[in-house]
Amino acid sequence: MTVTDIDAAKDSTDGASVAADEPLWNEFRDTGSRKAFRKLFSGWYSDLCRYAMFWLPDMVSAEETVLDFFMHLWLHRTSVNISSSFRGYALRAVRNRCLNWLRDRRTVSVAIEEADTLSCIYEHDRINAEDASRIVWEAVRSLSPKSREVFEKSRTDGMSNAEIAASMNLSVKTVEGHITKALKTIRLALKKNFFLFLISF
Repeated sequence: MTVTDIDAAKDSTDGASVAADEPLWNEFRDTGSRKAFRKLFSGWYSDLCRYAMFWLPDMVSAEETVLDFFMHLWLHRTSVNISSSFRGYALRAVRNRCLNWLRDRRTVSVAIEEADTLSCIYEHDRINAEDASRIVWEAVRSLSPKSREVFEKSRTDGMSNAEIAASMNLSVKTVEGHITKALKTIRLALKKNFFLFLISF
C-alpha cells in the first residue's frame, strides 16, 4: 500500500479524519486525553497495518509494529516532536520500524524480548501482574503443541536450549525458532490487551 492509497482511503471513508488529526494530536500531547488518543488510534490503526504490510511478511508482524508505534506515542507524548503533520510522522515512523524489523531479523537471536512490554504495562498500571500472567498463558496455549512444549520446558522447567534440543531430538536452532515464535505471540497478545483496555474507556 502506498501513501497515495492511504490518502485515497481516508478521503473516501472519512473525509474529515486527516484534517482532524492535528488538533487531536495537540490535545493528546498537551493534556494526555485518552479520548483524543483513542480517536487517533481508531482512525489510523487499520491503515497503518496495511501500510506496514508493504514491507513485512505477514499481518501479525505488521500489527505488532503498528502497536509499537502507538505505544511509543502513549508513553512518550511530551517528548515526541512532530514538525510536519501527524500523518507524515505516523507513516515515517511505521516505515522506519518496518525497516528496523527487517534489519534485526537478518541474524537469529533469542532474548527475553517481552520484558520491555511488560515493564511499560506495569509502570503505567494498565494491566496488573495477575492479568498479564493470564494473557501470557492464554497466548502460550494458542501455540502449536511443539512450540508450547518448547516454551514450557524453557520458561517453566528452566531448561537450556541445548537441553531442550537433546530431550526433543531437535536442533538448537529449531528450539530457538520455537521460542522466538512464542515470545512474538506473547508480546502481541499483551499489546493488544493493553490497547483494548486503553480504548474501552
